[in-house]
Amino acid sequence: MEPIRVIGSELRPSVLVVEDEPSLVESIRFALEIEGFLVLPAATGRAGVELARSASPSLVLLDVMLPESSGLDVCRQIRQGSDVPIVMLTARDSEADKVAGLELGADDYITKPFSMRELVARVRAQIRRSERSGRIEE
Repeated sequence: MEPIRVIGSELRPSVLVVEDEPSLVESIRFALEIEGFLVLPAATGRAGVELARSASPSLVLLDVMLPESSGLDVCRQIRQGSDVPIVMLTARDSEADKVAGLELGADDYITKPFSMRELVARVRAQIRRSERSGRIEE
C-alpha cells in the first residue's frame, strides 16, 4: 500500500473525497490542500471504489448520498479490501444512520453542514491513529 505521495521532494498524505456536490468538493480540496494534503476527487460511488483500490489513499471522505450507489455500499466495498480510515459525510443525522455507517466500517461520521477546521482536524486525527496502528505504511 502506498498512501503517501511524493510531490517534488515532500511527502503528502492523500485524501480521497467521494462527493457529488462540486462546490463542496472544491471547498474541501482548498481546506485540505492548504494543510498539505493531496486531494483525489471522485463524484460517484463506482469511481470512489476504483480510486480507493488503485490509489491507496491515506483516508477516504465519503458522502452517504451518492448518485449511482449509496455511500454505505461504497464503504462496504472499500472495507472488503482495505483498512483505510473512512469518514462519512452526510446531511443525515439520525442515530440510525450514524450507527449504520459506523457498523459498516466507517471510522467517523460528520454531519453537514460542518466546519472545515473541524473536518481537517478529524482527518489529521484519523490519519495519525492509522499511522500509529500500522494501517498506513510509510
